[in-house]
Amino acid sequence: MGEATRRELLIGMGAAAVGLGGPETGSAVYAFMETGIREGVYPGCAVVASRRGRVSIERYLGTCMTLKGRDSKVTARTIHPLFSYSKFVSATVIVMMQEKGVIAYDTPVRTYIPEFTGGGKDGITIRHLMTHSAGIPNPPGVGLARTPEERAASLRAVCAAKTEWEPGSRTAYHGISGLFVVGEAILRKTGEKSWDALCRRMLFEPIGARSLTFAAPADGAPLAITPQPKDLPGSNYDGIAFAGHPAGGCMGTARDALKVLQLHLNRGKWGSRRLISEAALDEMHAIQYARQIAEARSAGKEPAHETWGLGPLIRGDGPKLGGHDWFGFGSRKSPGIFGHAGIDTVIGVADPETQIALMFITTDSPKPPEKTVPLRNGLTDRVFEALG
Repeated sequence: MGEATRRELLIGMGAAAVGLGGPETGSAVYAFMETGIREGVYPGCAVVASRRGRVSIERYLGTCMTLKGRDSKVTARTIHPLFSYSKFVSATVIVMMQEKGVIAYDTPVRTYIPEFTGGGKDGITIRHLMTHSAGIPNPPGVGLARTPEERAASLRAVCAAKTEWEPGSRTAYHGISGLFVVGEAILRKTGEKSWDALCRRMLFEPIGARSLTFAAPADGAPLAITPQPKDLPGSNYDGIAFAGHPAGGCMGTARDALKVLQLHLNRGKWGSRRLISEAALDEMHAIQYARQIAEARSAGKEPAHETWGLGPLIRGDGPKLGGHDWFGFGSRKSPGIFGHAGIDTVIGVADPETQIALMFITTDSPKPPEKTVPLRNGLTDRVFEALG
């Protein structure tokens, strides 16, 4: 990687972002990654990590599947499907829209989407959808959003859904329903033509994340096909089927995905430009059901809520929860550590206390699946030990 490319990565990452650590800085991290490839846990991977805006760990190893073949080399230019890490990207833009008065967290969704009513949904707010507490985790028929027709079909399906619990009374992961509805509300209010166009204008261009996109990459783009199918797919590969979907359709390089985490560690500033106010970030990074979680624990009960902020999962200062392990910060104890995972191939983790941020992406699902959690937490631990 050339010096010009290195410096480009550091733009906007804080005044302390000068130079890179020596090659020994990430030696334990790189050895851990190489072991995973050698043992057949995954064919390739990418890691980029920084502290106080200074990128000291960056490595691309092994292979990925592209439309050209199974053994394409993983490089800094490889475009990765980010899956549910997209939720963190989208939530960042949603917070910007809230600051502009486009939507309000505690306004019922039916205010923005009148047909989103009935079946217990009348009281569902934007906040419920952003914290996985709306009660519509897996409505049948909610899926693709690449075209106006697909968006309309998914919207009809979610508007027909009935709640499984009283909104706000508990959390359970809303894989594709929650942020889809929030995105639809914002698109209606703004008149923006697509979620990709909005995110590009509000976030990707201001932070120089040129590869990030919610649109299908151009033909010939170095897109990793992840998870890898048994046979090489044809040009109609449907692994980018969720392109355009706020909850799972973002794609980009590991470096550009890290920039979104760094914006948060920069307290909403990129270079001299403020993109998000500190007050808005504080609300986004507050555990939204902290009181209910504390009350349940005081009563000796298992909490019905997880430690969600408005988009990211937050570590918090209580006992470790299962989601913390899956998101890759189960071994960390800093209460403000936050991030998001993307199926079993992507984690993005950042810690305001140590100012460490990392992206770790594998080019296939870890095998066997039981390797996923120790892999993620092992990688995070080694990065924090190297940079802490």
